[in-house]
Amino acid sequence: QEELDAWLAEAGWHLPELEPGGAGLAALVARAEVALSGMAARALARTYLERAAAEARLLPAARLSAALAAAAGDPPVAAAALGVDVIAVMRRMAVLPGSAAGLVTCDASGTLTFRKPVAGFSPPRLGAACALWPLFAALARPGAAVEAWVETTGRGGGRFLARAAAAVRLPGGYGGPELREAAMLMVPETALPQGGVAPMRSIAWHRVGAACRICPEPACPARSEPSILSEAG
Repeated sequence: QEELDAWLAEAGWHLPELEPGGAGLAALVARAEVALSGMAARALARTYLERAAAEARLLPAARLSAALAAAAGDPPVAAAALGVDVIAVMRRMAVLPGSAAGLVTCDASGTLTFRKPVAGFSPPRLGAACALWPLFAALARPGAAVEAWVETTGRGGGRFLARAAAAVRLPGGYGGPELREAAMLMVPETALPQGGVAPMRSIAWHRVGAACRICPEPACPARSEPSILSEAG
């Protein structure tokens, strides 16, 4: 996963090959096969690129940008107007050219399956993430939109509008397992329209970290292990 993330980061997260008129999925998969050395990374890349290609066909940049403009940047409103899943909209928002938003996704276990960091927000590479992220509130409430103002802790932290949503899939029908996926879009306060945005369905505003071990927040009620840092350090 780390090798794939590094490759995507080097590409600026946006893959023009998948956009209309681009070289296409096969060419991009071939490029990934050369760039990535590990078999696991190549397998993850194929899965990621196949979904990214499907979402690029469904939500071309121009169509998505127009819908977001009409929805004042609200992912659920844009998703409803486009007739698509809100998590697909959030993923596409994060990888549009010049996007300032960070994004994380997780599965039902809470394991992070995608990480796009931005200045002031660095998801952990290993171990559990901060339990106070709106991502996990959404994971427990599929179909509900969760949003909140959050401020990330430590040096270089920032203020964000965190918007999260979760969905359930039943690939095996009623007799099969329930698969959950959640996504959280982190929009920097500085990237919001002038005057800001007031979350309408917000949970309480709070400070959040990346993970307990590297979070300096001294009196966090969700702390599960001591921090190796202090706010000053």
